Amino acid sequence: MTQRHATRVARSLLQMCVPAALLLLSACEKPIDINDIRQLQTGVIDTSYVLVDPPFAGFTGPEDILVGNDQLLYVADTRANRLVMLNRAGQFLSERALLHPVSLAQDSRLDLLVGGEVVVPNGDTAGAIFRIHLVSASPDSAHHLDRARIDTVWRELAHPARRFPGLCVLSDNTWLAARSGSDNSSFIDPDARVLLFDEHDAFITPLSAFATGAGTGIVNINLPTAIASFPGSRDFVLVQSGEGVAYGALWMTYQSNSDFVGWLPRFDPARPEDRAADFIRPNLYLLPQGVAVDRSRRDVFVADAGLDSVFKFTSRGVFKSESFGRARAKGLMRRPTGIAFFSSVLYVLDGELGIVLRFRLSTDIPR
Repeated sequence: MTQRHATRVARSLLQMCVPAALLLLSACEKPIDINDIRQLQTGVIDTSYVLVDPPFAGFTGPEDILVGNDQLLYVADTRANRLVMLNRAGQFLSERALLHPVSLAQDSRLDLLVGGEVVVPNGDTAGAIFRIHLVSASPDSAHHLDRARIDTVWRELAHPARRFPGLCVLSDNTWLAARSGSDNSSFIDPDARVLLFDEHDAFITPLSAFATGAGTGIVNINLPTAIASFPGSRDFVLVQSGEGVAYGALWMTYQSNSDFVGWLPRFDPARPEDRAADFIRPNLYLLPQGVAVDRSRRDVFVADAGLDSVFKFTSRGVFKSESFGRARAKGLMRRPTGIAFFSSVLYVLDGELGIVLRFRLSTDIPR
C-alpha cells in the first residue's frame, strides 16, 4: 500500500465517519490500515471478523477461490497450473491440470467454468474459457476433477494477450466473462469487455453498458479483475484495477421494460441521491482483485490486493465497519487475490502466501 494511495483512501473513507475526522486526518502522515479506519469509525468494536485456524496451505500463486453450488471449495492454483477441489474443512478431494487458471464459476448443473490459457501453434499462450462437466456429462465420475470431461468453449487466438480474470453465472445459467488486455484502442473490439454467453456456451454479445478505456465515468472499464453475480437475478458486481479509472467497483443491475433492456449502474454519481453512496467513493481502491456476494444478506465483499484489505458493503452500498486489513489476519494476508462467502464463513485467498484464510464474525463464534 503506497503512501500516496493510503492518503487517498483515508480521505475517501473519512466521509463515512465524520465524527472521527480530526483523528483520521492526523493519521494521514503515515500509511493507513483499514483496521485503524474501522476503529476510528465505530469507537468501540462490537463486531469484527476473527481468523479461524488453521489456514489451508499448499498453493502456488493462486488467483481465485469459489464455494460452488455443490458446497465444495475450488481454488485456481495459477502458478501450479492446476485446479483444486477441497471440502470446506480443507480436505483435498481431487485436482485437474490446467494452464494458468485465474477465474472460476459454477452453474446450477454443477458444471465449472474456468478462465485459463491454451498453447497456440507458435508456442505462445492465449486466453481461453473451459467448461468442466463435473456432473452433467460425467455421472460415473461425478465430482472428480481428474476424470470429468472438459471442453474449451472460447479462445482468443487472434488476440493472445487477452485473459479472462472474471467469470460469473446468472440466474438462468447464462454467464458473463470479464475480459482484460493491454490494448483498448479499438472502438469496435477493445480488450476490456464483459462478454455474455448463453447456457449452451454460445457467445451472445459484449455488454454495451460499459465504456471501455481509462476515464472518470462510473461505467468506464480499463483493467477488469473479477466479477460476481447475485442469486436469483441478473445483477452483478465488476471490480477492476484503479489504474486510469475513478471507480474500482461497479454494481450493475438488470432492467427489462418497454423502454430499456440491459444493465445500468446500481449507484450513479450523476444522480443526486447516489452521490453519498459509500460503494462509489471515487479512488477508494488500488487493486481490487476479488469480489463475492453473501447469497442470503446480499452483502458485497471486495478483496483489494494492493491495499491488503477486505471491504464489506451492505445490499444498499453502505460501508460496513467489519471491513478489515492485514492486522486482523494476524499478518497472514499480504495479497488477497480471491474471496468467497458461504454459511457465515468468509474465505480469503492470499496469492503471495499461497493459503486460504477463513474468518467468522465474532458474533458467530460460540462463547
